[in-house]
Amino acid sequence: MAEKDKFKKKIFKEPKVEKPHEEKEVEKKIEEKREDGKVTTQLDTKKQDTKVHTTPVQPQPKVQAKTQPITPKIQPTVKPTPKLITTKFFSFFPYGKIINFLKFRKIAYAISSALFAFSLFIIFSGRVPLSTDFKGGVSATIKYEGEGTIDIGKIREVFGEGNIQSIGKNEFLIKLPLDFVEKAKAEGKDAGTAIIEKLEKIGKFKTEKIESVGSLIGAELRKKGIYAVIFSIIGISIYIVLRFEWRFAVGAAISLFHDSLITLGIASVLGVELSLPTLAAILALIGYSINDSIIIADRIREKLKIARIAWTEDIFNRAISETLSRTIITFLTVLFPTLTITIFGTTTLRDIGIIFLIGLIIGTYSSIFVVSSLAYDIYALQKKKKEKEVQKTTQKV
Repeated sequence: MAEKDKFKKKIFKEPKVEKPHEEKEVEKKIEEKREDGKVTTQLDTKKQDTKVHTTPVQPQPKVQAKTQPITPKIQPTVKPTPKLITTKFFSFFPYGKIINFLKFRKIAYAISSALFAFSLFIIFSGRVPLSTDFKGGVSATIKYEGEGTIDIGKIREVFGEGNIQSIGKNEFLIKLPLDFVEKAKAEGKDAGTAIIEKLEKIGKFKTEKIESVGSLIGAELRKKGIYAVIFSIIGISIYIVLRFEWRFAVGAAISLFHDSLITLGIASVLGVELSLPTLAAILALIGYSINDSIIIADRIREKLKIARIAWTEDIFNRAISETLSRTIITFLTVLFPTLTITIFGTTTLRDIGIIFLIGLIIGTYSSIFVVSSLAYDIYALQKKKKEKEVQKTTQKV
């Protein structure tokens, strides 16, 4: 039994119990070798070397915790609504007020027809006073060289058939007909010397400027003046057709004839002579009148594009009302210099001022009541015709 016990002790040899301080050293070695990925422990004992085999442990990768940035909750700042700074401008017409201008278009047609007929009567009856530029004759500027001043009535007594105007101190403008020029030529004199000889009865004069126009030249100038007015109206109408619609072009062409003829008729009654400068003033008025008409037509076109509906009276009234302040301001800015020319001007300048004054009133009136009203009425007539055609076709079916 003693031998068997010895054999069992050799086979089943109990492991040696490590001391506490040796266990601390083993733990230190294990922690140092964890970084390499293997865990091995060697137990060095003073008496026996026992190797303890341990299973390799996979190194656990260092997982860095993904920390999301903490975004602070920003409360939306509500901006205060800015105060509207309204600048007050001087206005003749309150903004936003709509006037029913098309309501008065029949009254405007009646007034325009009466003035147009009156002007045609003045023109075709030969009551338009023509200057020497168009009918021929002589125009002379004379100056009195005697002592003191001379009364214009004495000069008018010498030239009963002429037109005498004072243009300054002791300066006069004499316009004589073509018969006076022909008589002077028959006597072998020119018009200037014949005028001075007649004026010698009342004092000493001298001619500063003299212009003589024959009958053929006057007739040619009349034709060219008429062509200038007609072609200017045609050119403006073509522009409006390309820019807007043919309905506005028809209304603009009629209103331009309306403005020029009525201005000429009223000016003729007031004694304004039709000369080259006054004809130029009429042509300038045509440009002014169409300017207001284009502004109104442009606003109507903008309204129609936004609305995208058929033409209505409300759209036309709104467009005219919104541009009324601009029309009045434009009228006044031209009116003030026109009044100064009319009041302080002499002869030709005064005639130009009267033409402008009449044309400003008539042109502003036609831009508001004539152009847009004619365009709308043409559209209404076309609409009625289409409706009648549709009814006829439906009745036949």
